[in-house]
Amino acid sequence: MIRNLIVVTSALSLVLWLVGCGGNDPHSPQGEPAESAGHEGHDHAAEAEHEHPTEGPHGGHLIELGEEEYHAELTHDEATHTVTVYLLDAAGKVAVPIEQDSLTLQLFQDGQFVDYELKPSGETSPAGASEFSIQNEPATDALLHAEQLRGRLRVTIGGKQYNAIIEHAAHDHAGHKH
Repeated sequence: MIRNLIVVTSALSLVLWLVGCGGNDPHSPQGEPAESAGHEGHDHAAEAEHEHPTEGPHGGHLIELGEEEYHAELTHDEATHTVTVYLLDAAGKVAVPIEQDSLTLQLFQDGQFVDYELKPSGETSPAGASEFSIQNEPATDALLHAEQLRGRLRVTIGGKQYNAIIEHAAHDHAGHKH
């Protein structure tokens, strides 16, 4: 769990740096800068008191969207080669449905970024879907076996586009639910 906290903290630091320094090349790890209210006046004491969940309700990796406005939970199932993203509230617990036809998961593979389009799956409501997935063996393999995973998740919620950085080093999956 500490390893996951370190990965999430590192990813958040990278996102904040990229927001301030991002370019406009959609195939670079920086891509389009996410909209942000800025980091001025950020209360680090309040942040220290704020607990960050280490995994989502489905046992996956939590990805911060915006300045903790929302979270995305990334899961992968090696048996079915399915990658799923769940959109969650600021606490990373409650589903947040959106009216979007797809999400884009971009993973760095074989020296280039590859886009994967995740479609709504699971239950939908009049407000839209909160679960998006794709059945794709190369995407699942990259998430499970990459020595150094780099990627980005692009989603629009309430008319605002979020570009979240995904990055982690390989780790032992024994006893670790995805």
